Amino acid sequence: MTSTLPEADAPASASPQGRRTPVLFVVAIGLLLVLLAVAALIGALKLHEASQRDDARAAALAAARQEALNLTSIDGRDVDGDLKRVLDGATGNFASDVKQQSAQIKSVVVENQAVSAVSVVDAALVRCDLQTATALVVISGTLKNKAAPAGRPNSYRMQLDLERHGNRWLTSALQFVG
Repeated sequence: MTSTLPEADAPASASPQGRRTPVLFVVAIGLLLVLLAVAALIGALKLHEASQRDDARAAALAAARQEALNLTSIDGRDVDGDLKRVLDGATGNFASDVKQQSAQIKSVVVENQAVSAVSVVDAALVRCDLQTATALVVISGTLKNKAAPAGRPNSYRMQLDLERHGNRWLTSALQFVG
């Protein structure tokens, strides 16, 4: 005598419907995990880009501040070293201009026995991306020379355009602004 089980008593895994439910569940979980991994990757890339932008902004601003100081703190007792520092932070047209005018700058500074003591009052970036930046720098200090041996106050406002060369930010243009 052969006994047959009614369909209602058959195990759930034996029916096609019973097998499909776990497969769909596993596929849905797999897709969810893939979506989460992609979202995490996108988030990590955005954080990395934000970090790179922050680093670029900080480095560009520091370079602008230093180049403004280098340019305005020329001393007649070491004008060659001062001009070298300016040129070290320069590129492009600005570097060419400084090179072309260095003999004249040296002559005026040495002849007038000029010595300046300056500091950065304020500095900010107008714009910055990973390769270029524009900064405004305000310098204040005292200039001593033959005509003013006790010194006279001076202040400068400059706009510096910077370019990234490897790990360094160099000034490609500089203008005094009002």
